[in-house]
Amino acid sequence: MTASIETTPETDTANRLARARAFALRVALHPWAPTALALIACFAIVVASGAALIHTRLDEMRGDRGANVAAARAGGPGATLPLDFTLAPDAVRPISMDEARVWNASLPFSTLPIQPARPFIMPPERLADYGRALDCLTSAVYYEAASETALGQAAVAQVVINRMRHPAFPKTICGVVFQGQERTTGCQFSFTCDGALGRRPSEAGWARARAVAAAALNGLVTPEVGMATHYHTDWVAPYWAERLVKMHQIGTHIFYRWTGAWGLPGAFTGAHAGAEPVITKLAAVATFVEDLTVPELETEMTTELALTPMVTLAVPEMAGPIGGSDDEDAAALAAAPPVEVVAAPPPPPPVLASPLDASRGVTPARSRRIAVPR
Repeated sequence: MTASIETTPETDTANRLARARAFALRVALHPWAPTALALIACFAIVVASGAALIHTRLDEMRGDRGANVAAARAGGPGATLPLDFTLAPDAVRPISMDEARVWNASLPFSTLPIQPARPFIMPPERLADYGRALDCLTSAVYYEAASETALGQAAVAQVVINRMRHPAFPKTICGVVFQGQERTTGCQFSFTCDGALGRRPSEAGWARARAVAAAALNGLVTPEVGMATHYHTDWVAPYWAERLVKMHQIGTHIFYRWTGAWGLPGAFTGAHAGAEPVITKLAAVATFVEDLTVPELETEMTTELALTPMVTLAVPEMAGPIGGSDDEDAAALAAAPPVEVVAAPPPPPPVLASPLDASRGVTPARSRRIAVPR
């Protein structure tokens, strides 16, 4: 028979306090105790500092957002828009062209190496799709860079091809060029929604742009702009410019690429979708499929050279002795070699001039040309 020990609440409290003091004493005497206390203190300081910084930054953003939106709507000079507004294609600073040039010059170019894109060759077997892609790329080159040099036009074509390969954009040439065409503002290439297509292109300018576009669709690479997916003229100052990598300027166009992995070659792995959409806005300048031919490689020499046949001069009959006997003179003439007359080979085929060899220094027309992020 065992006797039960009754405990009171005061006794339980005392026992708990005693056990807690014993545990604290063991922890305090442990050799890792100072290190653990230091780590806990550092963690608490970091958490408290981060919370305070985030709270302060949120308050600043709320204040800036209200002030900047009000200033922008009022048309105040130098007003900036919050981050939500900077992705709009037509979100440019309300400053003059000269002020925009100064602002663009203040934004430094990246010192990182420019990595050229891989050549893109669109298979010409599907002539209808090839013709549509050629028309769309020609229109982008003409309406975006008609007054630029041939190198500047090739750079615009390179941007279109880079976008087609990037995951952020459609996978056809026409899809890239006419992305957002249904809008009145905010299209990716401004000429597709600002009424520029209503102007009939000049024959010479269109032919020049078409040569550049055809070269880009058949493997021509413009290494000066690398993986660029954005550009704008130097007399506008888009809000998104300072958030991308400023790469190179050709003529009046300044070219940019995405930051981070999206601007590196690993992101440009998208394949062409194959079927190009029909763009009704290009009906007036569309290429007829009958005018396109599939290039064929010559495996054998098919050109026949027209050569003059060999001519052998007969031995003339002598009326009298030359200086010796008749038999000796006839033998000397017979021993002479025949005379051969052969036509010269035909001249080499003419070398076609590269569209990139066009002269520079053309004064650009003052129109806003922007290829902007989505």
